[in-house]
This record gives sequence, structure tokens and C-alpha cells, in this order.
Amino acid sequence: SSKVKDPKAIFVDAERGNDNSSGGPEDPLLTVQQALEVSRSSGATTIYLRGVFYTPQLQLNEADSHLTISTDPDEEDFAVLSGGVKLEGLRWQETGTPNVFSADLSTYNLEDVPGLHFSDLETRGVIARFPNTANPFQMNEEYDGDQRIAQGVAKWLPPVSYADNDYSYVQIANVRDDTPEGWFQDYVHGSGGSCSVYDPPVSYWCSNATQGGGAFQFMIPSGVVLDESFLPNLGKYTAESLDQAVVNAWRPARWENWMFEGDFDLDSKTFTFTNGGFQGARGEKEGGDWFIENVFEELDSENEFFYNRSTKTLFFYVNASIATTPDDYGVVVVPQEEGVFNVLGASQDSPVRGLSIENVEITGTRHTYLTAPHSVPSGGDWALERRGAILLENTEQTTIQNVRINMVDGHGGTISGYNRNTTFKENHFSWVGGSAIVSWGRTDGETDEKAFSGMGGNWPRWNLIENNMVREVGHFEKQNSFYVQAKTAQSTIRNNLFFNGPRAGVNYNDGFGGGDVLEGNLIFNTCRESGDHGPFNSWDRQPFLTPVVDEEGSTAMEWRTIRNNFMIGNYQSQENVDNDDGSGYFITEDNFLVYASNGLKSDFGGHDNHHIGNIYAYVGSGTWGSGTCMSNGAAQLEGHEDLYQNNLCVLSEGGDYASYNEPHISLPIMGDNDVYVLSEDDVGTVGVNGVAVADFQKTYPGVDDGSTVQLLEDWEIIIDKARALLNL
Repeated sequence: SSKVKDPKAIFVDAERGNDNSSGGPEDPLLTVQQALEVSRSSGATTIYLRGVFYTPQLQLNEADSHLTISTDPDEEDFAVLSGGVKLEGLRWQETGTPNVFSADLSTYNLEDVPGLHFSDLETRGVIARFPNTANPFQMNEEYDGDQRIAQGVAKWLPPVSYADNDYSYVQIANVRDDTPEGWFQDYVHGSGGSCSVYDPPVSYWCSNATQGGGAFQFMIPSGVVLDESFLPNLGKYTAESLDQAVVNAWRPARWENWMFEGDFDLDSKTFTFTNGGFQGARGEKEGGDWFIENVFEELDSENEFFYNRSTKTLFFYVNASIATTPDDYGVVVVPQEEGVFNVLGASQDSPVRGLSIENVEITGTRHTYLTAPHSVPSGGDWALERRGAILLENTEQTTIQNVRINMVDGHGGTISGYNRNTTFKENHFSWVGGSAIVSWGRTDGETDEKAFSGMGGNWPRWNLIENNMVREVGHFEKQNSFYVQAKTAQSTIRNNLFFNGPRAGVNYNDGFGGGDVLEGNLIFNTCRESGDHGPFNSWDRQPFLTPVVDEEGSTAMEWRTIRNNFMIGNYQSQENVDNDDGSGYFITEDNFLVYASNGLKSDFGGHDNHHIGNIYAYVGSGTWGSGTCMSNGAAQLEGHEDLYQNNLCVLSEGGDYASYNEPHISLPIMGDNDVYVLSEDDVGTVGVNGVAVADFQKTYPGVDDGSTVQLLEDWEIIIDKARALLNL
């Protein structure tokens, strides 16, 4: 019997439908666009899909409130919605170069081929590049290897010079008072000048009053000089072949990666950048390790492709070990649309309400790292584009449930501007070019003083991110995560499985409003390609005025909670919970935190950072070397101290279990911590600020009372305690 419950549902069939039909189960429509038109006029609230749809971006508005879009429940397989163009009937020709084939795409009217997806591969095609790499979607886990041109080899052209009067500065002084040294107590930003690469052209990092680790005004190199010493095929390059070239470079220290287009001068071998460098918020005068791509002369490795935009010709290098011709790769799809669902209500007063997208697969969207405007959302290190396979703005009670978001080359879901009670639940994200889920609000202005205020409510509130599985993210833009939020408040991120990403797993880019809960998640294999952070990362460099704590407006935050998570700080993780510059008002409790170099981190104006009842297993085992259970580099202000109590910490090496700045106004609050060591020789020497724990407690009574150091004789002790902590 049929599982269809809604007798008024509209049916859409990608193979046998007809847009002039009734839309009934035996007389389905052909396109989702037509189904939306019919549902609006008929009042139908369910659209059921069958088959694989290659669709232009679907535009939904407030007229689509209370609509459900889902696979026909009588179908065995999920319906697929692709933002790509299916290349049917391709006539591949041998080119005379072994393994390289070409095809004429002039009948497809494609301006570009930004990517290739194949039905019979578990990966994408690779844009022709040098150096080649066995894994093009992971920029190599280690800091050495031959997958990129090493930092310091090329000569980078200096940044464009801007005078101080090329910028406009906003500084609203003394809007909060919670650190002893004035860290991040003013709202500041700068616009214009070097920030002209962004849209809008404004950033905390273009201010003349930046603070924090490695703080200076934003800049990017203006080009790079190419040389055959590191580009052996350079002599074969032509001006035409470099018309489409892209330089893809890590920022030094691997905080983000930049992509640049440019103009090439054959005589000077200079590639001058004309577009790009806006894919992160932190600048530098030179690039780090890098590669060049989208150059025909570098088409020399399996699964690489090059599309000549002038002749409309696609070239592809076949992997001869699995295929004879490109036809053996199955269906070929070119990602074209920036998204599949663009859900845009008219305003906060007239939003899309109660929309549900469920039980479908979304795929085939294009990358947007050079084509979409990027902005700096707040005072963290990120720059983002308001794009996504699912883009939501001006919505309430939207639910995305049991959706497979696979092989999308930009972001998965983007919650932009005004949204209330958005739910992403039980979805599976994989092979994502950007972040899986982005939540990013807007303040009441952009370049003026109104940018300080969130009182207009144009930002996401009460997100629920629950029971999702997210893996393989950040394939193109590396400053991306499983979930990131900026100018967003009171989100709950609960019971998710997050693994395999290039940078931090979950990021809070600012302290906007607070009240967020991160609980019950399993997060591991983060920072696979970069040098710090870990499963979780936060900043709070820019205060904002919001109604979260006080309806009349306040820069105060509700406390945020991180609890009952299982985080593994492997690869290059510095901490499992990395509370970076200015972070405050965190209660981190009852988590099982494995590996990484440190436990609690508080620095550069950090404060009100409370770690209680956590288990830290093998602190100091990360690639950053030996560390401490509590690493506190922030001066303390009475009433805003950091706290480290009732924790269990296993130190991989001896030394200090806790360190903090010598007394400023106050001391961090410590006590009743159980410290385990792996060598009996360390039992009597592990200390606080270089003083053995027992001696420290005598010298500073009341500062760390009740903490003990003992030998770990059986690791099962830790496992048993972790099981109890996480209710396993």
C-alpha cells in the first residue's frame, strides 16, 4: 500500500513527468520549479520528488510557508537535486598525448567548468595543477612534502600601499569592562583601503586599533614572480594559458588559504593579482606554501582536467589503471549553480514560516571562492560568502531533516541574516568544499557605527543543530568547519558526529549575545591541514550590542556551555577547546578531551573561562609538544577570573600541570584537580608555575587546595571514568 499521507500532494518525476500535467501520482510534473508554482496557486503543502533533477537554483519565498519538499515515500531511493549540468552524449577524442582526451562543449553554453563530478568516482575531477598531488582535496597533512611549492621559494610582490586617509575608522570606546588590561573593550572596525577586496569593504582587521595574537592591519601580496626553478613547465606557458590560472596559497602559519586570479607578464614572469585574497580575514605581506592551477600545460596527472573557455573544449587526463576513456567514469556533471535552494522571505515581518526539506539528496553546486563576494563577519579570523547549497534568509521554524548533502563545492547550509528556530537534524554532509553549516547574522549597519548594534534582530537565534553526521569538509577554502557561527545567539549544537576537516571543527567567530550550548558531540580528525585550534575554537575581539541579556540592549553575554562532548585533539590540534583571543563566559564541563597539547587555554584578554569536571587524557601529546592541563596566559580581573576545578588530567610528560601569569589583580581559581603522570619520577615534581604542587599549596594556601598528583598505573582507570562521565 502507498505510504503517501497527503492526498493533495504534488508529484514530480524527473524522467516521465510533464509540466502540463495535473501533478498527481500517476500524472506527475517534470520540474520542481513548476511544482512550486502549482503549490502556491493550489494551496498544496507537500511536494514529492522522484528521480534525479538537474535544476537551476530553486527560489522560495514567503508564499512557500508550511511547505514540505521530500522524496516520494513510495520510492526506494532518495530523489536527487543537483545544481550541475549533465554532459550527455559527449564525443571524447584522443589528443595524441597519452591518456589525454578532449570533448567539444560548445552546445552546452557553459561559461566555465569550475569542477567535474563523476557518478562512478568517490571524488571530484582535479583542475590541472602543479605540483601534482595524490590527494588534491587535502593540502597535505604535514608541513613538508612535494604537494605544494614551499614557503620562501618564490618572490611575492609587496602589498598595495594605502595611506591612513584611505580608510574610515569607527571606534566606540569602553563598551565593556571585563579585562584588567583593556583587551577588546572597544568596538572597532575599519573600511576602505586594503579592505576593498571585501563586500562590504569593512573588517575589524582594517582598523587602526586591532588587538590579539599577531595583530596588524590587513594586507595581502599583490602578485608573485614565477620561475622555472620551482615551475619546470614555465617555459611552455603562454599568456593565453595563464589567462585562466589561479594561485592557491596558504597564508603563512596556515590560518587560511587564498586564491588569486591575475595578469601574467611573459617578460618579467610576473603574475599580478587582479582578484582574490579575500578568502580569510587575516592578512600577510607574503604567501605561504602554494600551488598553481587551471593551467593547460600542467595537465599531466590522473583525473586532472582543463576547460578552455575560448574554444569551449574540455580536456581530461584518464587514470589508465581504471579506465580506457572518460566514458568509463560514468555520468559527467559540471557544477554550475551556487545553490539548490534559495529560501528568501520578504522581511522579518513577512518571513518564510514552517518550511521543511527532508529525505532528499543535494549535490552538484559549484565552488564560490573566487566568484562570490566575501565579507568579514566579525572579529574572528574568518571571511565568508553568503552562499550555500541551502541558503536561508528571513525564515522561521525551517527544518532540514534527513537530507544528504554530498559533493557540494561550496557551503552546505547557510543560515543568513534573520532566522529563528532553524533546525538541521539527522542530515549527512560529505565532500563539502566549504563549511557544512554556516550561521551568520547582520548588524544594523555595515561601515558606520550602526555595525556595533544587533538590536534590529537581523541575525539567527535559537538554531538547533542535532544528530547530524558531517565528514570531509573544507576541500577548497580551508578556513572552514563543520559548523561556524558569527553574529548568532543561543544555538544548540547537540549529539552530532563531526570528523575530517582542515581547521577547527566548530567555530564561534565572536561573542555575540552568547547563550550557546555545545553538548554530546563526537569530534575528531580536525586541524588535519593547519597548525593550531582543535575540535572547538572561539574568539571574542568585537563587542556587540544585543537584546539577549537585556531587552534594552547590552554588550553582556549569556554564558555559553560546552558539556558532555567527546573530543579527540589529534593531528595538529593545540587544544580540544581553544578559547582564543578575548573569549569569555564559557562553562566547559564534563567533557572527555583526548590528546592535544593543552587543556584549558586563556590568552590575549581571555576571562571567565571555567573548566569543571572534565577528563583530559594525555595532555601534551600533540604536535605542539609538551603542554599543561591549564595554560593561562591572560591577566585576571577580580570577578572575571578563569576557573579550573575538579578536573582529571593525564600529563604525557612531567613539568607544570598549570601555568598562569604572575599576579596582576587577581589569580585564576583552581582546586581539587586530580593529575596523573606516566612516570613515578614526575609525581613529586609536577607543579604550578615551576613550583611542585605540594610546595605551591603551602606557599599559596587557598589558590589550588585539594589538587593531587599520582602515578597512572592502569589506563583502564581513565576509560572507566570517561564512560561514566559520558553515560556510555
